[in-house]
Amino acid sequence: MINQDKKSLRTIYKNIRSSVIDRDTKNECITELVLESQQYRKADKIFAYWSVGSEVDTYPIIAKALADNKKVALPKCTDKDGNMEFYYIASLSDLLDGMYDIKEPPINSPADDFTDSSLCFVPALSFDEEGYRLGYGKGYYDRFLSRFTGVSVGLCFSDCLCEKLPRDIYDKKADYIVTNEK
Repeated sequence: MINQDKKSLRTIYKNIRSSVIDRDTKNECITELVLESQQYRKADKIFAYWSVGSEVDTYPIIAKALADNKKVALPKCTDKDGNMEFYYIASLSDLLDGMYDIKEPPINSPADDFTDSSLCFVPALSFDEEGYRLGYGKGYYDRFLSRFTGVSVGLCFSDCLCEKLPRDIYDKKADYIVTNEK
């Protein structure tokens, strides 16, 4: 797929992701693999995203992390230029409606104290075999990952995994990718 530009690939992978069959079972497989992983068990802090639309469902992972007494942070977009900050939540009821109709945390508990054992789940339309992602084109996660010192994990349906994606110097790859198959 590397011969295509990112804009056309976004259209292709939005369509692929929207037409994923047996989505509930695939979401359950991804959740199970994440929660059984050594990275999750060792993590003291979880940086997650609130899934929307056809994204991999992060609700069960967030709920379990809170139940496991891990510190859980979600992002808040601070502008439309690709900047976001993470803030801790104590419960799912803390979340508010935010930019792009995505649930966001209140801004009263900044999560800028990540460590090497912190875990960040990264959304994408597609990931390639090397961990590079095809995002939505604003660079929110690339900017954040450039300063994040923990472990990043891409969540992706296996239908949306590809051999190689186009990338530029600002693109940051995920350390691991979890799909419904591996």
